[in-house]
Amino acid sequence: MNETVLRLDKVGKSFGGLVVLTDVDLTIARGDLIGLIGPNGAGKSTLFNVITAIYAPTTGSVHFEGRNITGTVPHRICQLGIARTFQLVRTFLTMTAYENVLVGAVYGSGGRVTDAPGAAEDALALVGLSGKRDVLTAHMTLSDRRLLEIARGVASKPALLLLDEPMAGLNATEIKQMVDVIRRVRDEMGIAILWVEHKVDAIMKVCSRVVVLDHGEKIADGTPHEVATNRKVIEAYLGEPASS
Repeated sequence: MNETVLRLDKVGKSFGGLVVLTDVDLTIARGDLIGLIGPNGAGKSTLFNVITAIYAPTTGSVHFEGRNITGTVPHRICQLGIARTFQLVRTFLTMTAYENVLVGAVYGSGGRVTDAPGAAEDALALVGLSGKRDVLTAHMTLSDRRLLEIARGVASKPALLLLDEPMAGLNATEIKQMVDVIRRVRDEMGIAILWVEHKVDAIMKVCSRVVVLDHGEKIADGTPHEVATNRKVIEAYLGEPASS
């Protein structure tokens, strides 16, 4: 059950003369919950965009469930089993919560979902939005729309879910709810999660493994304790002097 879901092999990305990612290696196994942190401009969102084929890597390759998916078109990435959320929420505002999630079950699943209405209802229940299934998304709070994005991804029955700063703009109560939902997605659905977040304390508490990017390079990959005490990470990102 511990088989590899995603493998990045020396992934690099440049935009003209601007190098954004350099030789990034990463392996994610089924059921992993991995945090991805680093300062602004470290390349975190670019890495997500390479994994989901919004950008083609300049060098290296992306492998999903043993298959080289480098060069695959973006909509096929979701159909193959990689779902994502966005830093700036992207929900269908003129549709209800249920209809938003149904889109993931029908169009995002690549045929994995045989009962789309049931998958949509289950995903709404998982994130705690069953009571708001018929509410127009335009009338929902930011917190609920972030949860809705997760539900839409979960409804496609992915093997891997990419979360791009799901806690941005949330208050303390909403953050606690989001942490509970992220844990449930992994524990109850068995979905591997790669989670970009600036709230490092949440990452350190929830994730069993943390990866750190700085200037497009992976500078650490280990347990929260290993990362928190890594001198490179402290100097590049955490900003706290290492104890002597």
